Amino acid sequence: MTALIILDKIRFIIMLPLILLTAVTTPRPVDTESADFITQKMYVAEQALVCGQGATAGDGYIYTSGAIAALNLTFLGRIDLETMTYADRVINPLPDVCRERGNNHIGGISYYNGKIYAPVEGGDVTYACIVVYDAENLEETGEVYDLPNEYYDDGIPWLAVDPETGLLYASKWSHADRVYVYDVNDGMKQVKEIGLTGIGELDRIQGGEFLNGKLYLSQDSKDSGTVKKILTLDIQTGNVNVAAERDVNGTNTEAEDMTFVIREGETRMLVIDYNKIIGIFMREYNIPV
Repeated sequence: MTALIILDKIRFIIMLPLILLTAVTTPRPVDTESADFITQKMYVAEQALVCGQGATAGDGYIYTSGAIAALNLTFLGRIDLETMTYADRVINPLPDVCRERGNNHIGGISYYNGKIYAPVEGGDVTYACIVVYDAENLEETGEVYDLPNEYYDDGIPWLAVDPETGLLYASKWSHADRVYVYDVNDGMKQVKEIGLTGIGELDRIQGGEFLNGKLYLSQDSKDSGTVKKILTLDIQTGNVNVAAERDVNGTNTEAEDMTFVIREGETRMLVIDYNKIIGIFMREYNIPV
């Protein structure tokens, strides 16, 4: 443990010039009518690898995921909610069955009842699946649920578990006209699918989280410039609407997963923004909920 602490301090000293340069030169998000920017936490170097894809909150932690598909590297971690520093980090947490068939990506994750549910994809064939981890130690539980390739022909970038029902919601990556629903308490049995209405298909959804029975989704539309949308999905009707728009004030930013945290007695939205030049920002907002 002492050696790891010393190593982290050495890495921090090495990275300090980059951190200071980033803090000075990176544009801060701009408030919009529907999203008030509060604060942000920056992660660079090896810490950025662990939180570049997914985030979900539970038990006083923010659990994160990351991936470098080109190097077949995946990551899980957990951040102390009070200090926003990493308590644990795990490299290549995927089970052998996933690695052997070429799975190399963990997307937007979700916490439920002491477990982390992770959407996993990648390989010569999509091989979309859900892998379950113990939130306390980030170790796999042995639960791997393969999903039909015809449903997820371009991968499974996100999932979200409704804490009130234990139902898990997921869709494919591009131009999804429906969301598939599974029961995590019944062997990931598919219970229904939801046809989408409202603004139309879900495209480039990076993650989602439930709040007060409503499913919120983080979207990274290429044609939206510096504005990134938060959508809502009514799980009863399938109606999709825009809940908020965030102006990230930077063109090299990719919006990733989102979750909700409690700060100073308020519910705040936390979104991961991946700056492709520098690192990862975890940004907190007040939005209408």
